[in-house]
Amino acid sequence: MSWISTLTWPQWLLLGAVPLGIILLYFLKLRREPVEVPSTYLWARTVEDLHVNSLLQRLRRNLLLLLQLLAVLLAALALLRPGHRGETSGQGRSVHLLDTSASMLTADVPDDASRFAKAKRLIGERIDLMNDTDQSMLVTFNDRAEVLQSFTSDRRRLRDALARAEVTNRPTDILGALKAADGLANPKRSSEVGDVNDVQVADALNADLLLFSDGGFQPATEFDLGNLTPEYISIGRETVANLAITAFSAERNVEKPSEVQAFATVINYGTSESSSTVSLFVEDSLIDASTVSLEPGEETGVSFTMDSEEAVSLRLVLETKDPFMLDNVAYAGLTPMKTVSVLLITEGNTPLELGLSTEKSAKICIKDVQFPSYLETDEYKQRADAGVDDLIIYDRCSPETMPTTNTFFIGALPPNADAGVAATDGAESVSATGDANVADGVSDGVTADADSKGWRWATPPGPVVLIDLDRTHPLMRYLEVYSLLIFSGRAIEGPPGMSELIDADVGPMLCIAPRDGYQDLVLGFDIISLDEDGLTQANTNWYAERSWPVFVLNVLRYLAGAAEASGAPSYRPGETVRVRVESALEEVQIGRVGTELKKMRPGPSGVVEVVDTESVGNYRVEADGKLADLFAVNLFDPRESDLGALPSVDLGYEAVEAVTGGVESRREYWRILLIGVLIMLAAEWWLYAKRVA
Repeated sequence: MSWISTLTWPQWLLLGAVPLGIILLYFLKLRREPVEVPSTYLWARTVEDLHVNSLLQRLRRNLLLLLQLLAVLLAALALLRPGHRGETSGQGRSVHLLDTSASMLTADVPDDASRFAKAKRLIGERIDLMNDTDQSMLVTFNDRAEVLQSFTSDRRRLRDALARAEVTNRPTDILGALKAADGLANPKRSSEVGDVNDVQVADALNADLLLFSDGGFQPATEFDLGNLTPEYISIGRETVANLAITAFSAERNVEKPSEVQAFATVINYGTSESSSTVSLFVEDSLIDASTVSLEPGEETGVSFTMDSEEAVSLRLVLETKDPFMLDNVAYAGLTPMKTVSVLLITEGNTPLELGLSTEKSAKICIKDVQFPSYLETDEYKQRADAGVDDLIIYDRCSPETMPTTNTFFIGALPPNADAGVAATDGAESVSATGDANVADGVSDGVTADADSKGWRWATPPGPVVLIDLDRTHPLMRYLEVYSLLIFSGRAIEGPPGMSELIDADVGPMLCIAPRDGYQDLVLGFDIISLDEDGLTQANTNWYAERSWPVFVLNVLRYLAGAAEASGAPSYRPGETVRVRVESALEEVQIGRVGTELKKMRPGPSGVVEVVDTESVGNYRVEADGKLADLFAVNLFDPRESDLGALPSVDLGYEAVEAVTGGVESRREYWRILLIGVLIMLAAEWWLYAKRVA
C-alpha cells in the first residue's frame, strides 16, 4: 500500500478542522422559544430542557454524527490517493532526459501526434506515480541542453516544467544533457586525481537516468556515467519511410550572371522504393518540376536553370507525404548583386560616367569621380593603401604606385616599379598632373628594354582596326566590337600571365593581368581625347554603340566583384547568424519571409547577430525599405532524416538496450473511498429525514 498526497499541509489543516466543527455543532443546544400552556404535566420533557438551558450539553450517542464523521474520514483518505503497485528497481532519484530534436516531430507512433508527444506522455505517467520521497529532474536536449526543473519531489512543478518543453527543428547532441545530469549525480573532486590534497566535495547521489529518445545522436562512448543507472526508452519505429532533401543551393552562372542554377540532393532513407515530384518555387510561383525515383539508401541530384537578375527566394518541395515533413522542403536564395565602390579619376569622360549611371549599373555601383590632381593628395594615398574601393578607373592618367585593389586603365599604363625602363622620345601619356610625358620606353614602336616584364606600349599611336576578341571571358560577354571606329590607339605588352581580350591589326588592344591577388585591365585607346587646341573630342564611336553599357556592366560585375557571392548562405536551425551590412546604416529589419521583420541595430563594425533562427525558411535583411541581404535556414542533417529508432544506444562505456517505455500500472483505491463517502452522506440524509418526519 502506498499513498500520494494531493493536498499541501495548510490544506490538510483546513480539512482537519471540518470534523471538529461537526462535533461542536452537536455540543450546542437548540435555543427553545417559551410557550404558555395551561398545565405542565403533559410537557415535562420540555420543562426539563428549560431547567438546563445552557450553551453546551452532554454529547449523546448519535448515529448522524458518526455517519458525518465517517464521510469526512473517507474523503480525507481519498485525498491521500491510496493505491498499490509491485516492487520497482528505482533508486528514489531519477533524471528524465527528453529529446526535443527535429526527428521527434515524426508522426509514426499510434495514439500520439508525434514521438515528442508520446515521450511527454510517458514522462507524465512516471511523474504521477512518484511517491512523496521520490525526487526527479527534467532535462531537454537537442544540439544544446536545458535543465527545465532540477531535483524536486513536487510533482506539480515537474508537470509545469514538462508542459513548458517544446520540440524544435534543431539537430541532436546528447553530450550536454549527460553533463548536466552528471553534475548533479556525480559530485566532483576538489582537484585533479592523484593530488595528495584531493578530497571529495560531496557525497555521491545515485540516480536513474531515463532517456526518452529515438536514438538519433552521436554515441557518447567516452562519457563516464558514474552513479547514473541508464535506461533507454525508445520512441518510434525502427523502420520508417522517408524521402529527404539533404542539400539545396543556388548560384549565378559566372559566365552568364542573369542565369541561375539550382542544385539539390535527395536521399531515400526508407526500406522500400520511393518516388516523388520535386517542385521549384520562386516566392510562391511554380517555376519547374522534376521526378525522382530512388531505391532504399539511394541518392540522386536534381538541377534547375532559370533566368533572374534580381535577388529571389527559392523553395524546393518534395510533393510526397511521409511521417517526417520537415526535410521535404528546402530553401535557398540569391542575394542582390553586391554594391561596389568605384573611384573614377578623369579629366572628364561623359560616356564613361553615363555608362556607370545606367539603371542596372546604378543598382550595384557607388561611384566617386575625381580629377587627376586627386592622386597627389594624402586622402587618395590612404584610400589606395587601405583598399577601400572595389575598383579604381584611371582615365588617361596613372598613379605613382599601384593601389591594393583591382584597376582599369583607359589610354594609360600601370606604373612599372620593376621594369626600370628609361624614358625616351616616343608615345606620350598623361601623368597624374595631366602633363604630357614620355611613356614607358617606346620610340617609334621600338622598345627600350626587351627584358622588361612590366606594362609597356608596343606601338606608337595610330589608327586601329579590331580583328578578334575572347568571347569566353566574362568581360567580353554579349559584346560585338568589330564595327567600332578607333582613331588612335596603341598595342599593349604586359607582364607574365597577361590575357589578350581584344586584338587589333597592330596588336593586343585590351589586356588583363594578375597582380598579387588583384587584376589590372588596360585599354589601349582613349574614349575621349583632346585635340591640339585642348578641346575635347571623341576618339571612338564605342560610346554610341549598344555594347558600351554592356561592357561597363561586365566590368562592374567581374572586375569590381558585383556578381560575387550571389548564392545566399544556409545555416542550421538555432544557429547564430552574423550578417555584415554597411556600417553607415543605423538600423536594419530582419526576419523570415512571410513574417513580420524585426528592427535591429548593427554593431560598430556593421555586423548584426541574428539569434531567432529556430524556424526553417528564407530570411530577409532590409535597409531603408530595400533588400540588403538574404540567408536561408535548413535542417540538412542525415541523422535527423534517418528516422529509424535505434534498438540500443551507447552511453558511457556500455550499450543500453531499448525498453518499451511503459510503467507498472498502479491500482488506485480513492475512487472506492469516494463511493463510500456518497453512501455515508446518503445514509445520513435518509436517517435525518426519517427523524424529522
